[in-house]
Amino acid sequence: MVHKSLVLTNFNQFEVRERDLAELTVDNVIVRILATAICGSDIHGSNGSTGRRFPDQVMGHETCGVVEKVSEQLSAELIGKRVVINPLISCQQCELCLAGKEYVCRSRKVLGVTKGVDGAFAQYVIVPARNLSLISEEVSPILATVVEPLAVGYHAVIRADVKPKERILILGGGPIGQAIGLACARIGVSNVLFSETSESKRKFISKFGFKGVSPKELQSIYETSAKPSVVFDAVGNANSFGDAFKHSDVAARIVLVGMDTPDLTIPSYEVSAGERSILGSYCYTNEEFADTANWLGANHKLVEPFVSNVTPMSKAPEMFKKLYDGKFDYNRVVISQDE
Repeated sequence: MVHKSLVLTNFNQFEVRERDLAELTVDNVIVRILATAICGSDIHGSNGSTGRRFPDQVMGHETCGVVEKVSEQLSAELIGKRVVINPLISCQQCELCLAGKEYVCRSRKVLGVTKGVDGAFAQYVIVPARNLSLISEEVSPILATVVEPLAVGYHAVIRADVKPKERILILGGGPIGQAIGLACARIGVSNVLFSETSESKRKFISKFGFKGVSPKELQSIYETSAKPSVVFDAVGNANSFGDAFKHSDVAARIVLVGMDTPDLTIPSYEVSAGERSILGSYCYTNEEFADTANWLGANHKLVEPFVSNVTPMSKAPEMFKKLYDGKFDYNRVVISQDE
């Protein structure tokens, strides 16, 4: 089967090309793609800087579609169902998968990220049926693409064992920071503050009802109020990681979610003498992903500001050029298959 795909032909270069769809195998389904979001990791990865994207790759892992065809081993009832796709494909056999930690499966593959696994910047994609979650018809296909980042934020909050009455600081007001804030609201946390360098992003997160301040303001804020018991670093560079320690309470949990740089220096005295904990958070469990899809169905009005721009796949190469340029003010861009 031949279909159109957005192909990374070389670093920083995209073309819409016809491409053969792989054969349908046991337990897999063909999903006709409706919409797929451009993740920040797609932007950084496609310029070659992270080593996590490759020429001749079809990217795209935050997606919504309709089940088109199923393998003979699966029920035909799936056909025609509107779904979101958990892009993390695990082995389902190792001790980690069997313990419910499939998100850290040592042999995991990620749709549109792992070399040789074509993603959803395409008309069709093949994935295991177990990676599908139904999405409410009340959620538009465009907005349904936010399930994946929302699940990232939700897992981070669960990982930190956040309680409703805790004080939360989120460093970084981009989509992942927003997803963490929404996850805090989801479990009943009201004391949430964002630290964000960009004034436009601080204004944007107010659409969700969150307060954002400049990192320069944190010192004066915490001179007169209690420091946070949980800090989420949704940036992941030296400045944000340093702020996480500087502005956290003793015995605080610091959750590293952002991946701006591969190496960070740890202030060891702040960890040992202050008995702070450092937690890493990356993806989500299958259950957390499915639960997030259900949650979005009932809360889509709250999340509507998340997507700022939509472009058809035919114009996606030009959109990536705007994103590379860095002068385009956006929050989340979605590639639609609806021309």
